[in-house]
Formats: sequence, structure tokens, C-alpha cells
Amino acid sequence: MTNAKLYRPIVATCMLLGIGHSITAQERTDTIIKGQTIEIIQSYKPEIARAEKPELSPTLPRIDTSRPAFTYEIPQQTLSYTYNSVPIRPLALGRQTYVSPFANYIKAGLGNRSTVYLDAGIGSLKTETYQTTFHLRHLSQKGPVANQYSAQTSLDAAGTYFTDGHALGAEVQLFRNGYSFYGYDHDLFEYSKESLRQTFVGAHVGVHLANIEQNRYRINYRPELTFGMYSDRFSAREKSFGIDLPVSMALDSVITVHAGLSGNRTQLVNDSLNTGNGYFQVRGGVDLHLGRTDVRLQVAPTWGKGNKFYLMPEFKVRSLVLDGNLALIAGWRAELIQNTYEQLSTKNPFVNNLYPVRQTKSDQVYAGLETHVGQHFSFGGTLSWRQWNDMALFVNDYNTSTDGKQFSVVYDEQVQALGLDAFARYQVGDIFGLHAHGVWNNFIRKTTFDQVWHEPMVRLNLGLNTQPLKGLDLSVEADIMDGMYALTADGSAEKIPTIFDMSAQAAYQIHSRFSVFTQLNNLFSQQYQRWYQYPVYGFNIIGGIRFKF
Repeated sequence: MTNAKLYRPIVATCMLLGIGHSITAQERTDTIIKGQTIEIIQSYKPEIARAEKPELSPTLPRIDTSRPAFTYEIPQQTLSYTYNSVPIRPLALGRQTYVSPFANYIKAGLGNRSTVYLDAGIGSLKTETYQTTFHLRHLSQKGPVANQYSAQTSLDAAGTYFTDGHALGAEVQLFRNGYSFYGYDHDLFEYSKESLRQTFVGAHVGVHLANIEQNRYRINYRPELTFGMYSDRFSAREKSFGIDLPVSMALDSVITVHAGLSGNRTQLVNDSLNTGNGYFQVRGGVDLHLGRTDVRLQVAPTWGKGNKFYLMPEFKVRSLVLDGNLALIAGWRAELIQNTYEQLSTKNPFVNNLYPVRQTKSDQVYAGLETHVGQHFSFGGTLSWRQWNDMALFVNDYNTSTDGKQFSVVYDEQVQALGLDAFARYQVGDIFGLHAHGVWNNFIRKTTFDQVWHEPMVRLNLGLNTQPLKGLDLSVEADIMDGMYALTADGSAEKIPTIFDMSAQAAYQIHSRFSVFTQLNNLFSQQYQRWYQYPVYGFNIIGGIRFKF
């Protein structure tokens, strides 16, 4: 036998070993050697590229001109989305990404009530290593009541840079919101337009760093720093600095432990007040993934304003039963609300900047379910017991001025409520949809006052959307609020009439780049009041165009 023939089996064996080693470096492989036979057993799971959501046509926000955009707590809902299908391609071609044909748009409109509307976004500034977005919004209107005026303008920018398994992100928000104190008896009082103007100007900056690739210790983290400045036209200035340091570690497929530090320092200064309003929190807990049941247990010792101590527990469980068709949920959630000037004036822009600064401790114990019937109908609801300690409420200020056009902040030492939160949705793609969401709170305990001023007992939202023709989208929506009380000048409680606001909107796609829209708000022109003495604008209509590029 020649040397060449002698070396051939050796060379072949080395090549096979090299191939096995190469495969092991790329995929999880178990190699078993039996004598001169090599078996390569691969655990392989085929994957396709993640489907991106299509660009949804942004709709004109509801115009509720007597009240600002105040925040409600909306429970998690079961929603249906339509996704672009991504063709399956060989893995050798690499990951396939969906590229939106038009990442930028501008939407502009005019209407009665001297309405000017602008909504523009830029999302095309991105590469494989970074992505950046900009969003500009403006809405201004004048009402039939003397000095009735509002204008909101904001610019948001966000960017993310990807490097070495991390994502470094930054967000900037600039805004200017203008209002007018028109809520007074115009037959008894007369003011100049300039003396009634209120303007809020603010800026927020945030930076964060997050790992986007799994490390060898299976630790995830996302530290974040935030800075904020907020001021009004009457010499109030508020500065804030926040920090959040969350971290979690997956011990195995069942247990994940998490911990974190967070805090916020806010300082409010006005003509006769200079006070701090902050908190510091240490939290730790564990997440359990038990088949179809997920459990979270957490405790968060918190030190608030004046070094007051709170123990903030969080417990929640979600379990799928009946072959995953029914989700049972339950939990206990605690929250500390700072009641900063920005938070309060965003909810009610007619508030006085001289107010006692106190923090609110909120607890909620809840249980409920979510389910679906068929492919199109889903519904759910939760029953809850809630408690607020030092709950911030708004009452018309008749002490510093007799007209009551500004609001004072008062605190109820303890408020308790039994609540029901329910939703239902029927959706067939983007062809037809119905939805309803309702919140009912029965305030069973009020320690300081007879009523929970300006807090509604009932909130109900109903909506319908349909696409009768290709390119034509129609929708109708109704909002109902009831059970609100205001404190009058003589010290008595007055029930605010039920709020009923119905709107309709239509959008038609003329070209892939060009569409037109119109929106009709407060169809029945009801002069309701979200805040006592402040009637809304009444019926208004807006129409315009939207261009994508």
C-alpha cells in the first residue's frame, strides 16, 4: 500500500472532524463518535424574518377644546393587528427586512373655530447602525365665548445607536401649550385678553443604554437618566432629575429575578413657594413562568417627600385555561404619585400654581378575565378595590378671587372605591370593527370631603370603524362621562351634567402618496363642562390633506 493510500482515510477523518467543529461553532450540535463512524445530530429550528407592522394612517386626535389631554388608566386590551406577510427565503440570503415605501408624512388641516392643525413625521433617517425619528404636532382653536382659546405645539425627537450588542438611545421633547382663563361670569367680570393668557413651556431629555443581545450570564439591564424643565406664564418653574437602574437575570426557563433602583428629584419655585418633591425606591422580586401561568412577586421600599416611608408591593398572576382560550388575571398594585405641577396642570390647565405639595399613595387589588369567541370577538373585565391616601382633587378657587376661574388643589386623606373595568371588541380585519370600553367607580369612602371633586364615576367609550370602499375609512366614536361634582361658591356640591360627545371622521386615499380627511367633533354641539364653569367649544369641523414622501 502506498503512502498516499495510507493517508487518505486520515485526511478524510480530519476533514469530517473540521466540518463538525465548524457546525458546532454556528449551531447547537451534538457529535457522537463510534469507532470510525461520525454522526452529526443537529437541533435545528427554522426561523424567518420578523414581520414589521405596516404603517397605519395616523388619525386626527379628538378635539376636546375645553379640556386638555388628560390621562386615564386604560387596562390592557386584546387587540387585533394586520401584519405584512414576509416571504420565506433560504437562510443563506440573510435576514429579510420590511422597508416602508413612505417613512415620512405631513398632515395639515383647517376648520371652523379658527382651527389650525398640523401633524408631521420623519422616519427615514436610519441605517443598520442607527435610527432617528421626528414628530411635530400643532392644534389651535378659538371658541364662541369671549377669550376662549387653546393651542398645543410639541416636537418629539428620538434616536438609537446600535453597537457591540447594546442600544444607546436618547429622547427629546419640547412643547408649548397655551390656554385662557375664560371660566367666569362674563356679565359680572371683565378682563383684558392678555391678563387671562396662560402658557406652559417645557422640555424633557432622556438617555438610556440597553443590552440587545443575550450575554453569557443571561443578565438584562436598561439604565436611564431623565431631565426636565417646566414653567408657566406666572413665574412658576419646576426642574426634575430622574434615574432608573433596572436589572434582571434568568436563572432558568422558569425563574427570573429582577431588582432595581429608581428615584426622582423635583423642585418647584414660584412667587411664594420653593419646595422639593421627590422619592427614592429600591425594588426586588421574582418572575415565575409555570407553563401557562405567569406570576410576579415584587416589593419596593420607597422613601417619598419628607422622607416618608412606603412599602410598595406588586403581585400579579395571569393564567391561561380552557386550552388557552381564557385568561384569568389577579393582582395587587401600589403606586406613588408625586403630584408635580406639570402632572396637575396637564390634567387641569386652569389650576393655580400656588398649592400644597403632597404625594398620593394608591393601592389597587383586582381580579378579572380576558377571552375571545371565534376569531373576531374578544372581551374581558376586572373587578377591583382601590384606595388613595392624600388624593389630589380640584375645586374652583373663590378665596383668592371671587370669580372662581382658577382651581385650587385640595387633598382627601383617604378615598376608597369599588370599580368595574370592562371592554369588548369585534373586529374583522380593517373592514369592520366595533369596540366598547367602560369604567365604573363607586366611591364608598370619602374621609375629608362629601364628594370626590371632578372625578367621574362613569366613563364609557363606544366606537365603530369600517371600510366600505377600498381607500375609504369611516369611523364614529362617542364618549360619555357622568357622576362628577363641583364645589360652588356657596360651599355646596353641584352635580355636573352628563357629558356626551360624539364625533365622526373620514379619510380617502386618492393616491399612494396623497389622501384627504375630515373630522366632525361634538356632533350634537353639547355645551358640556369637564371643568366647572368651562364650557366646550361646541360643534367643530376640520378638513385637510395628508402627503407621504
